Amino acid sequence: MRLEDIKPITIELPDDTPVNSLLIEYCINAYEKEFKRFETLSRYYLSGNDIRNRVLADDSLPNNKLVHSFAKYISNIATAYFMGRGVKYETEDKEYKDTIDEILSDNYSDSRNFEEAKEMSINGVSYELLYINEEGKFKTQYFKADEIIPIYASSIGKFLIMAIRLYSENRIDGTVNKYAEVYTNKEIITFRLAKKGSNEVWEEIARRSHLMSDVPIIIRRNNEERKGDFEDVKSLIDAYDRAQSDTMNDLDYFTDAYLTVFGVDDIVEEEESNDGTVRQKQTKGMKQRRTLYFPEGGDAKFLIKDINDTATENFKNRIYKDIFFLSQVPNLTDETFSGNLSGVAIKYKLFGIEELSAEKEKYWKSAERKKLKLMTEYINTLKGTKYDWKSVKVTFDRSQIANLFEISQMMNNLRDILSQKTIIELFPEVEDAQEELDRFNEERAKSENNGTPPEVVY
Repeated sequence: MRLEDIKPITIELPDDTPVNSLLIEYCINAYEKEFKRFETLSRYYLSGNDIRNRVLADDSLPNNKLVHSFAKYISNIATAYFMGRGVKYETEDKEYKDTIDEILSDNYSDSRNFEEAKEMSINGVSYELLYINEEGKFKTQYFKADEIIPIYASSIGKFLIMAIRLYSENRIDGTVNKYAEVYTNKEIITFRLAKKGSNEVWEEIARRSHLMSDVPIIIRRNNEERKGDFEDVKSLIDAYDRAQSDTMNDLDYFTDAYLTVFGVDDIVEEEESNDGTVRQKQTKGMKQRRTLYFPEGGDAKFLIKDINDTATENFKNRIYKDIFFLSQVPNLTDETFSGNLSGVAIKYKLFGIEELSAEKEKYWKSAERKKLKLMTEYINTLKGTKYDWKSVKVTFDRSQIANLFEISQMMNNLRDILSQKTIIELFPEVEDAQEELDRFNEERAKSENNGTPPEVVY
């Protein structure tokens, strides 16, 4: 297989490419393989593995189709670890921060971010559309990988020059209208698929400004290659499905094994004698009495398929371990996760998923810079302010497994070295360090007024 057949597709065009029906047709055709790739990855996440479609040449043989949802497990665990507690936005200007938080809260950013992170874990990429609604509010909308076609410049910068959103409109009369919205750095151009004679062509029906300084599409990339978290272990998932299904088939073969009788020719269940009576033969008697009688030299045994259990189980165990090792996602059912592990031991076991999340974080922050820039331009225009989007610090709070006792000891040892806010930030159960510090200072002030010292526990 050539590299081009497995590498995600990227459309690159000259900056001055005109927006017309030819552009849309070209991009849809060029992205056809990518749409099929997204369909396959989404199907695996929903446990629609290829084993479900397995057909044997002999349909009389057992054909078990055992599906293992490794794809869903890998994406869910990777997403929960990376985005479990969401994204935090910090800036020294409290009014600016409150305005950002208000916009994000109004757009349900916590849940939206999680869904975007899950989609990019499954298909390698997800999208967020920024727009100004009819009421003049800054809004965002999440889109899946197969709903947007990004188009990059073929120049050395390779920046996003436009994006196409494909969607359909189902009407109550049963007809379906298909649309394509092209987002450039200045406007939104809407096309509708219309019939012209025996052909279908994309007709432009509207143009309008989106009121932003750049293409209002945020691209969430899972990694440099835009590949899903379980995409590289898909063949191992298929191998494990087949191995388990074939093991079940072998058990069915055993259940359907033939009884082979030696030295006995009386194997029919019933036989009519000359006088019209029906005599019961041995096989029928065996079913009733669970007993067989043989003449001297007779014997019986089951004809079954010999199975090398040890080799089979070793093979399946190797595949099982490779799936977790190569996907960098920990197997939380592993016995080595049990017990009161030290912080160092936990970090060692989570090293793979931490590195996986660090790569996701790098590309997420890069995309978030564009979102903050466009959002801040909107705020400055609306309020007449001069906020600087570069002053906003974006941080991620991992859903880590931590040894809280060790962390509390470390916090206590750092009391005379670091600021109290920094120490509070070390504790994973605290979501907002500043809020916790304000609460602590408030309690301390009350205690001093009452003449009793505050109780401090690290």
